[in-house]
Amino acid sequence: MDFFFDLENPLTSFREHQTDTVPSLFADESVLVLHNFPANFRREALTVITKFSENLDPFVAYLAINYMDRFFSTQKIVNQEKPWIVGLVAISCLSLAVKMKIDDLATPKLQGYECSIYDAKSISRMEVLILSSLKWRMRSITPFSFLYFFLSLFQLQDPCLSNAIKDRASQILLRSPYENKLLEFRPSVIAASALLHASQDLMLPLQHSQFKAAISSCKYLNKESLEECLGVIRDMVSDTSELISVVGNQCTSNESENSTSIKRRKLNTGFSSNQCIIRFSNVQNR
Repeated sequence: MDFFFDLENPLTSFREHQTDTVPSLFADESVLVLHNFPANFRREALTVITKFSENLDPFVAYLAINYMDRFFSTQKIVNQEKPWIVGLVAISCLSLAVKMKIDDLATPKLQGYECSIYDAKSISRMEVLILSSLKWRMRSITPFSFLYFFLSLFQLQDPCLSNAIKDRASQILLRSPYENKLLEFRPSVIAASALLHASQDLMLPLQHSQFKAAISSCKYLNKESLEECLGVIRDMVSDTSELISVVGNQCTSNESENSTSIKRRKLNTGFSSNQCIIRFSNVQNR
């Protein structure tokens, strides 16, 4: 799967990294400041987006969250008296992301979300408000915009290794919007940190040290911020890995304890490995 969305990635290849393009890209990036937007509201919005994007390209959810954060960074419309607006904004951002990513302009299905206010007319109106607030600039500068640039700083002779690092970093970036601490860092810093973490297990120690030195030498990066961001990403990935390990062990244990009884009962009345997989999937999607 190609995680690089052209509409979101100003630099789509090494050849496009001209000397006058890269500085402007770094100059235009910024840290989003969410005005009057409590963490519990953002969690609710993330839950809504996750719920209705389960069967979509993962970049659609990523793009929707980016639009949502950008929108709330320019607005002060959320308060305790209007908690419903969070869900409406989330659904509208997801709808916009779908339209930007999917050719047939399919809209997300809203069945199952119990709130009558989220009808097509309300969503359409909110979409216009969001587009107006973003000044119709749907090409965000995200961490994905910087991956090719940082990879170009250290010429890897093995294209397979380069692609493997890029793909693993992309997977990390797709999870990054769910970590509130990463909102404190610039997109370029997040991209560099994701690449460094992704490359740690794929490169030989000496090669990784050289790769880190090449990225750290970039004059546009703050080394202290880079190290801090790298620590957040390490914790984020570690927490996810531990969760998967715990759930996996629980599934294995349950299967072992019930293996004898399963043989004596029909599959539809006992615990099965399929049930274990479903529980594991539910945890991952939270």
